[in-house]
Amino acid sequence: MVLYFTGTGNSRYVAELIAEATGDKLVNISEYTRDGHPADFEEPGPYVFVSPVYVSAPAKPFMEFVKRSSFPRDAKAYFIMTSAASMGGSPEYCRRLSAKKGLLYQGAINVVMPQNYVLLAQAREDKQLRKRIEDARPVIERIAGAIKAGDKLPPDGMQSWEYAACVLVVDFYYKHFMTAKAFRVSEDCISCGKCASACPLGNIVMRDGRPLWGNDCTHCMACISLCPVQAVEFGRLTQGRRRYQGPKSVLKEE
Repeated sequence: MVLYFTGTGNSRYVAELIAEATGDKLVNISEYTRDGHPADFEEPGPYVFVSPVYVSAPAKPFMEFVKRSSFPRDAKAYFIMTSAASMGGSPEYCRRLSAKKGLLYQGAINVVMPQNYVLLAQAREDKQLRKRIEDARPVIERIAGAIKAGDKLPPDGMQSWEYAACVLVVDFYYKHFMTAKAFRVSEDCISCGKCASACPLGNIVMRDGRPLWGNDCTHCMACISLCPVQAVEFGRLTQGRRRYQGPKSVLKEE
């Protein structure tokens, strides 16, 4: 079973390719992260978890979903991270999460995908985005082959001090910066509601034809990146910046 959490589509793209190659069932966990409900999985496994890396760790809603859900004891667990560079402390987070849930940790590995964090930098040109997505495909295929063969993923070699440093950074960022307060829409908003339907946490509601953000935000960038008219902004920080709308949007231009 391949379970994924996604904002703009990087992790969905990776999860779909792995599920196709392994013949496993594909599950979008947004149906659980939206309402906070746990899931009770009974399949023997293996379980393949695909999550984006947010500030050097797996996305917090993904980790919380795994913590509150149940899985068969000693089922194999593979963790696939998607990031624009490094997966940071993700391996140790995943290792500890596996131990907590009674899963057999089979390793964590990073798949480099396009940057979607428009608060940090604007998206690259389509040609560069396409190359990064295409370069990721053979990596994904090798990962799928290892999973299908029942092999463990390559060791990560993470040191305990590296994980401790990541925890400090992640906790600080979530506490002081992971907020939706600066999100707003311009007069270009067409009241389509796509931002609300795209939010994997159900943190956006439409009121009088305009989106209203709540307090449960993980900066997945789905609302700001997938707006069809680029009406969503994060204060002045994102004005004029090119958005990344996901692998499928880039690849369909071929």
